[in-house]
Amino acid sequence: MLKIAKQINEYLAYNKNIYQISPNTIKNKHAILNQFASDTKITSVEEINNHIYNIWLRAKIINLVKPVSINVYNSTIFDFIKFHQNEGVEIVFNFNLVPHYKTTVSPRKFYTNFEILQILEYADECEKLIITIMFETGMRIAEIVNLRVENFEYNKISFVGKGNKMRKVYISVKTLKKLQVYLRKYHIWNGYVWCVLDGVKTLNATPPSINTVRNRLQKVFEAAGFKGFYPHALRHSFATNLQKKGASVIEIKEMMGHSSIATTERYLHGFDNRLEGLFKKYQD
Repeated sequence: MLKIAKQINEYLAYNKNIYQISPNTIKNKHAILNQFASDTKITSVEEINNHIYNIWLRAKIINLVKPVSINVYNSTIFDFIKFHQNEGVEIVFNFNLVPHYKTTVSPRKFYTNFEILQILEYADECEKLIITIMFETGMRIAEIVNLRVENFEYNKISFVGKGNKMRKVYISVKTLKKLQVYLRKYHIWNGYVWCVLDGVKTLNATPPSINTVRNRLQKVFEAAGFKGFYPHALRHSFATNLQKKGASVIEIKEMMGHSSIATTERYLHGFDNRLEGLFKKYQD
């Protein structure tokens, strides 16, 4: 087996085991990475550089590959490179030198505190806790699903987030007390927090898959009258709620664990219908 094939398999295994990405997504990532390795004739991830990548990308553009597909290729291969960089592999690659192609983007969804309270009326005890913690902390669905009792220190949650970065977030004391009631009720003293489905502990006390949690939350939101739910909308809601309460972009960036302000700005929707007031506030 070529080294690049082994490296691709290591990356896919990480996505499958840690982020519990769906089989279809794993299959698509595998196809993209295999095609890239085959087209460029690289034998190891260390051989990837901007010259090789841009020649490959230019060929895709000449063959009229759609911009949305180009961006999917970029996202998959960039994530593959970053994974191995985090593993200590030396790869000389400047991500900023690769063009990003504009596509039509659907408006991001976010929910207000009042809407979340409405939605919780349609959730069971486990779903309520998951939704509330995601709304209060901005945790991603993969991070929340893999939470363990050991990650908690009173209301502080310490965990390994995206990019293998250690993160700390905090839930409200009110939410902590509800979580403690849930843990005591099902005798969950260690291991995975979400090892109960419909009031019954799962086999070997393992958590449900990300797809299972996603589907259950989607049903809760639809029952409450909110269609088109996707889990990352709760991360947008967390950021927007902070902004509406007066947090600065830099503060929100730190609380979300982002590396750059540019990333954080994509999550903020709190200036809707407030521009006139902002102009008046800062004009003489």
